[in-house]
Amino acid sequence: MKKKIVSMILACSMIIGVASCKKADTTDVSDSSESSEITETTKDPNSIVGENLIKNGDFSDPELTWGTYFEGGSGELFINDKQELQFDIQKLGSVNWANQANFDGFRLYQACVYEMQFDAYATVERDVEYRIQINGSDYHPYNIDTIHVTTEVQHFDFVFTMEEETDPAPRLCLNIGFFDGYEDMGPHSVMFDNFDLQCIDDSAYLASSGNDTPMINLNQIGYLPAAEKVAVLNGDAIVDKAAVVDAATGSTVFEGSVGAASHNAATDRDEARFDFSSFTTPGTYKIVANGIESYEFAIGDDVYDEAFKATLRMFYMQRCGTELTEEYAGVHAHPECHTGEGKIYGTDTLIDVSGGWHDAGDYGRYVVPGAKAAADLMLAYTLYPDAFDDSLGIPESNNGIPDVLDEVKYELDWLFKMQAPDGGVYHKVTCVDFPGFVMPEEEQNQLFVTKQSTTATADFAAVMSMASYVYETIDADYADKCLAAAVKAAEYLDEHPDCEGAKNPMGIKTGEYPDDNDIDERLWAYAELFKATGNSMYDDKFCELMGSGIPCAADLGWQGVGAYAGYAYLSSAPTGKEYDAVLKSFTGGIDAVEKAAATDAYNSSLTTYPWGSNMSIANNAMYLLLYDNLKGGKDGDAVAREQLNYLLGTNGTGFCFLSGFGTVSPTRPHHRPSQATGVPVPGMVAGGPDESLEDPYAENVLTGTAPALCYADSDQAYSLNEITIYWNSPVVFLFAYVEVNN
Repeated sequence: MKKKIVSMILACSMIIGVASCKKADTTDVSDSSESSEITETTKDPNSIVGENLIKNGDFSDPELTWGTYFEGGSGELFINDKQELQFDIQKLGSVNWANQANFDGFRLYQACVYEMQFDAYATVERDVEYRIQINGSDYHPYNIDTIHVTTEVQHFDFVFTMEEETDPAPRLCLNIGFFDGYEDMGPHSVMFDNFDLQCIDDSAYLASSGNDTPMINLNQIGYLPAAEKVAVLNGDAIVDKAAVVDAATGSTVFEGSVGAASHNAATDRDEARFDFSSFTTPGTYKIVANGIESYEFAIGDDVYDEAFKATLRMFYMQRCGTELTEEYAGVHAHPECHTGEGKIYGTDTLIDVSGGWHDAGDYGRYVVPGAKAAADLMLAYTLYPDAFDDSLGIPESNNGIPDVLDEVKYELDWLFKMQAPDGGVYHKVTCVDFPGFVMPEEEQNQLFVTKQSTTATADFAAVMSMASYVYETIDADYADKCLAAAVKAAEYLDEHPDCEGAKNPMGIKTGEYPDDNDIDERLWAYAELFKATGNSMYDDKFCELMGSGIPCAADLGWQGVGAYAGYAYLSSAPTGKEYDAVLKSFTGGIDAVEKAAATDAYNSSLTTYPWGSNMSIANNAMYLLLYDNLKGGKDGDAVAREQLNYLLGTNGTGFCFLSGFGTVSPTRPHHRPSQATGVPVPGMVAGGPDESLEDPYAENVLTGTAPALCYADSDQAYSLNEITIYWNSPVVFLFAYVEVNN
């Protein structure tokens, strides 16, 4: 994932070598006490000069805040008893970044001049590549040099100007792998100390504007004529009256009162709602309040048509193992990828694992999230078949089969390959680590298949059971094949009653998708088998597990699948032995979702904002609609539609989270094909706000930001701006619902 690509040096640098055996005092880096005194007495309070940006640069604190990256190398990084950063190199590797120490947690401002200093020595003479680089995209350096370390302590000093735009989350790297002309030098150690990175000239300081958001937020794609329409105002836009203005003529076409403002804890600001639902005339408009204009939006019967298609076509764009031609993929076209056989981890056995969908921003393929995504698409088709046609614009279009089912079949065909002869299902297939930001065919490393897990096996059994009744009238032979595979997987579960969750084996660093409780997955498998076959044996198995306390409410994620189990059981027929108990459990989360939406200005159904919060928003809407389907009502309709509005712009950040749509949408998603081409694939749902700030970029940029505003459009912010197939799938479900209920 963090392959380093050397490009031109962006600023001049100098190296000064000074032998020293004494630990330097990094608090005094000035040329004289006089200059230090001037800095203290005359420093502009807005100045950024004089602060060491490398925390604990002298390693006096024993807590290690540096990370490592290995690509073919091996070693250990730690703080030694001399309070130095020590990297014990065991294996040299074949590239200079084979062994890397790295540090995050600082920022560089455009046009400012910086000085980096540190000491280094080693137990052998060797080269080290020093670099400060962008922590994403092509990982190009802002400052780079190759230094030669010896057994004597040397002091290194680099001065450079940040020529590019401000980077709030760069990375300091020390690459200690293979260099041209090297022979194996055996195990050795390299020591570093006294890191000091300071801005020494901020006269051209270009400060960031921070996390500013619009004062009027609404669905940037638009509204169906009869739909509820609400814009949320904040700041100076909060006034008594607001207007709907024709975007072309500037004339006011509707004016109404703004609701009373109230404080929203999720955004930490006062907000007010402007309801213009009674205005239904098709066209393109803006909201204007106190002279402040919103982004444009449309009203019309077809406002969601293109967005719906793009959200579903995203799955075609994620296909693995096949050529994506320019006809269908445009600038993201690429030849076949990942066609080599996968090695079952810990063995020499190779199996065919080609096909399926790339899971997310990387090129791994994982059974558990793939099952969720396939299930969502099949549920959407089952409940709203009229929303789908055979003209999506994929190779299978116009074959007489709804394209959504062609797309799901592409994933199912790969899932078949992940089932072992004993019925168990391998958890995932990836390389040992994430690739660089390259197109998929450029990831050429050996694929590894990790061991079977009961979570993957149960999810497999569930979606194959679903497929058996979804495809029954489309392809009876295929449906029979799916059911046979599901039965075999269920037999494996019976033979493995204990949870066998997934843990990354040694050396594998890709997504783990761990789960230490498989009761909900087993419930889902047995419920779907009961629905598919009517066999009371599966009802009995389901009922045996119901006493475990696993709820069948609201959980529509990859780790918690209880609501899938509950819906499958309840929709099979009211003949199951535990129907009433399951119904009570399934409805247990409805009140919480509706209460959260009712108390938020944006009708967000969340009270906290976790990683992938946009999936949670979409899942909650889907949950309400599944309940409506069971009860034959439309109680959840309004809240579900508001969750779609949230995703399309009616949220505190002011982003339409669907790439390529709306006025402001993600332009730098953490998604390798988008980064490699420089063009975001349209129709991808970004992860959204994550109040836990779980990547260096997010932590640097958003610390202190209100939970619902913790979002940034950056490919470095993988906890905020990555995409996944299972974030898109519930949004496809929502679009399908709206398409047939307009």
